[in-house]
Amino acid sequence: MKRIFTSFLAMMVLCPPLWADETVNGTAPLVFDSDEWDFGTINEEDGIVTHVFRFANVSDKPIRIISVSTSCGCTNAAFSTEPVASGDFGEITIHFSPARTEGQLYREVEVFTDNREWYNRLTIIANVIPMPMGLEQLNPHQLSSMVRTNTNRCNFGYIAQGQTVTKTVSIVNIGKEETAIEAKSTGNRYGMTFQAPEKLGPEETAKVSITYTIPKGMQYYGNARDTIWIMANGQKSEQPIIISALRVDNFEGTANLPQPVMRIEPSYVDFDKQPAKKTCKQTVVIGNTGKSDLLFRNIEIIGCSVNGLNENSTIRPGQEKKVTVSIKSPSVSGESATGSIFLTTTDPTRPLRELRVQVQAK
Repeated sequence: MKRIFTSFLAMMVLCPPLWADETVNGTAPLVFDSDEWDFGTINEEDGIVTHVFRFANVSDKPIRIISVSTSCGCTNAAFSTEPVASGDFGEITIHFSPARTEGQLYREVEVFTDNREWYNRLTIIANVIPMPMGLEQLNPHQLSSMVRTNTNRCNFGYIAQGQTVTKTVSIVNIGKEETAIEAKSTGNRYGMTFQAPEKLGPEETAKVSITYTIPKGMQYYGNARDTIWIMANGQKSEQPIIISALRVDNFEGTANLPQPVMRIEPSYVDFDKQPAKKTCKQTVVIGNTGKSDLLFRNIEIIGCSVNGLNENSTIRPGQEKKVTVSIKSPSVSGESATGSIFLTTTDPTRPLRELRVQVQAK
């Protein structure tokens, strides 16, 4: 057994390209057997899936995991907070729930050790097949008395500069008579165009085709948001279909080049309960643990403010930038205020990150 343990540990040390070893400072003391796990295609109805990431402590002292942060409430981590001795093994068990999800999904897990001095970033991937349903269940969002849609949100995810991407939204006539259809939008503000059917026969399903185009050289970055209103027999739907996209750099062909890696600490600022109308401030550290300059392409601020950062900012490898985020507590006791700062950068792993801020009035 000791021979197997020694061989496994030696392999982890001698073959670093196979293992996850992102750090905040210095060399990562924990080396994982993999930094990514793909569950493949799974069914929503089958429930939670689990994977165990195993690691070894390759440092010369005991190391303790103090926290594990996940990017979504659908992902949970189970781990021991007991110190892992030098040369010993440990594991982190990740549980992913596919409930109310669909399609190709990516979830991040950040592992912090001893005074948050080091961290490792893990990723899980899954392609979720939703549960089979009837016509109305497949189209739960009502647009008119007889016309429904499978979703009132169409998220394109990342769209690179110079790229054209098309997605579709289903609409269905659940009635027994033909229905005239007309679609209207807020305008082609972000390169969005669409095509919709002019009519739907009884119990007929059709597609609304939606396309985003970012022309080469236009340098469109950050969140893009549009809406499409569906008119059925002249009746306007009670709510629109909301279209969103995340516009980022084109990273094609850069996989083997030095890349920046952005770290935000903390990425969620909760001021808890504060006096009414108080302006709350906190310092947030944004660092670059990668091997090339981190450039900020777009900064979108909603419901709060930030000082010390702009779209022309650059963080060099191994350096950090301290910024101040602030938010004002509501004037009514018990009410909460929330804010978001969306950062679009040249980090290819996660080019758009959200820094969230919250406060509640006493």
